[in-house]
Amino acid sequence: MGWYVDFRCPYCNYEETGIGVGRGRRSFPYLALFCCDNCKSVGSTWVQQDQPPRCGVCYHEQVTLLKEDVRRISCPKCGEPATFSRGEGEWE
Repeated sequence: MGWYVDFRCPYCNYEETGIGVGRGRRSFPYLALFCCDNCKSVGSTWVQQDQPPRCGVCYHEQVTLLKEDVRRISCPKCGEPATFSRGEGEWE
């Protein structure tokens, strides 16, 4: 079971909406928020037990996983403060 979050930067207007986050009944796999320094994006990716997480945009393996309750990060595009907010809906 999971939920959706939206990401918005008020400085450069970068946004991602409807990003899925959460876990099912098992520990793995689960959807985690990430920030990718390679393509300068945020999103969610499946985290597997025996595989490195990959960027959902450029598939780069070295992403920074974020806490599922994160509210603020520096925008990957411009470096200014940006926010995550709870989106609408849930998924199973």
